[in-house]
Amino acid sequence: MMNDIFPNIPRIYTAISEWLACIALIMAIVPEKRQNFFYLKAIALLIGQICLQLWVGTWPLFFWIPGMIINVCWMLLTFMVLVNQRALSNLYNVSKAFIFAEFIASLTWQLYCYLFYNRFEEIIPLQIAFMLISYLLLAWIYFAIEKKSNHQLLLKNIQPKDTLEVILTAVIIFTMSNIGFILSSTNFAIGDSVAIFIFRSLINLCGIFMIYIQENSRYENNLRQELTAINNVFQSQYEQYEAYRESNQIINRKFHDLKHQLSIIEMEPDENKRLSYVNQLKEDIEKYQTNIKTGNPIIDVIVTRKNIYCIENQITFTCIVDGALLSFMNTMDLVSLLGNTLDNAIESTLALASTEKRLINLRVSKKANFVMYSLENYSETPLHFEDGLPQTTKEDQRYHGYGLKSSAYIAEKYNGSLTVKLEDNWFKLNVLIPLQKKGI
Repeated sequence: MMNDIFPNIPRIYTAISEWLACIALIMAIVPEKRQNFFYLKAIALLIGQICLQLWVGTWPLFFWIPGMIINVCWMLLTFMVLVNQRALSNLYNVSKAFIFAEFIASLTWQLYCYLFYNRFEEIIPLQIAFMLISYLLLAWIYFAIEKKSNHQLLLKNIQPKDTLEVILTAVIIFTMSNIGFILSSTNFAIGDSVAIFIFRSLINLCGIFMIYIQENSRYENNLRQELTAINNVFQSQYEQYEAYRESNQIINRKFHDLKHQLSIIEMEPDENKRLSYVNQLKEDIEKYQTNIKTGNPIIDVIVTRKNIYCIENQITFTCIVDGALLSFMNTMDLVSLLGNTLDNAIESTLALASTEKRLINLRVSKKANFVMYSLENYSETPLHFEDGLPQTTKEDQRYHGYGLKSSAYIAEKYNGSLTVKLEDNWFKLNVLIPLQKKGI
């Protein structure tokens, strides 16, 4: 049987620890996701958590588990009311917050009892001050760790199995940490209340470490998947470039032959048919021989093919490019930068019903000691930005959106930067790269 050396944690402190754990996680989330009247709602939820814990505390011991479930649901409500994010993210966060709340409540009460209980006459103001200061210090440490961790990045691509994994972890840790209390009234007691509190705090601390280990593992896996996807984008654009280069050679040969056939067509006895054939051939030649010369053969091939596609789809494509400025870039990097950004611009303009609004402007110029790569296209599609990049509008977000990420990666590779913005229905992408010597 357990000796009553340390009393149970007062319900009010349990409520504060649960609320504070939620707030520490929420404060680590970007402010843009917080709901309106954040602080007013947070105070109301704290009062509600305290009242709920005090009410549940009056229930018989048999209803202890249902009471815990109700309090966890209130923590979930705290996330739902205070922050705007997916249900999966809220469930994930509440599982983490619950384990941390168990840890700080157990550890802080254990320290208080060890330092003050049965040693001095109980002074309520001292108890309150000690508990609150300890809570705030631990919550601040937790907030600082969360702010620097990869937790928020993981939430962007969180999957149901990830949430289920952390929920199961929280349930197992909670069960193990409270096994001492469950066995205390049996013949299998594992020690007195001091040992049980130490056991509980250590198990909860291990639970926090386990969750962080799981997160780091998932983050590294996400990085590997993202790097693989970006490399696939590079390879795809390079293969596309090779196909463009080969098709250009074939087209040039065919047009060379067509020029010789014009004299035969002109011998057509029917004047109307003859003129019709000639005009049609001339239009085809003009359309497919609108080769763009930039001073860089790689850029010439890509931009020419994109220009042909724009002509076929009634997109006005303006190109003023000094290709020699980008001659220092690796072929695959240059192909990927041009291919991905132009494909995104073309895809965006094709969504416009009015062909008059299908406008794309490409500029590559020198600005001081930098190369400025600027691409603009008219767009009426609303965009949501995260980490400076627009989120893909496709339904399956797991396998899209890597085009701009790869472009940003290329900019960083050459000590440059990529910025995007949507201004007056113009989507503007700018890449600024320091001028470098070829081959660097």
